[in-house]
Amino acid sequence: MAEMWMEYKEFYWAHREVFRVLAASSVFICVQFGILLWTLRVMGELSSLRERMGRLVDGLALLTDTTEAGMSALAAEIAQVNRKASPANPGSRATVQKRVKDAVRKGERISRIAALESLSESEVRLHLALSGRDPVKTHAADPADDAVPAGSLIA
Repeated sequence: MAEMWMEYKEFYWAHREVFRVLAASSVFICVQFGILLWTLRVMGELSSLRERMGRLVDGLALLTDTTEAGMSALAAEIAQVNRKASPANPGSRATVQKRVKDAVRKGERISRIAALESLSESEVRLHLALSGRDPVKTHAADPADDAVPAGSLIA
């Protein structure tokens, strides 16, 4: 057995440059194979990341559309609430005076009548004076009654 090892040793020493080149090329091939495996794993992660980004973009688009629709619905609701109540028939001075007199007879406040008829409170009092109704006996505007209650402006 010792002779066999001596033969291998002599063969190695005779061809040691070839063995060194084979060892170096084996290490090089193993490193290249490791780099290839690492690259394939990273590419797999990138495709997964690309799918996740696609879902994120789709979700963001849906969220944007929903938010935009909600905001436009909210703006429409606010516009509807803020619309002024217009009188049924603006008509002539006599019809306005009759509606003002009827509203006072029903017990409406002057400030409320002015808002409904799109008039100032002094114009409402003028209509009452012209109709012969005593403006002192009517309900005067109380600032506390016309104040907006604390809290949200949107009911």
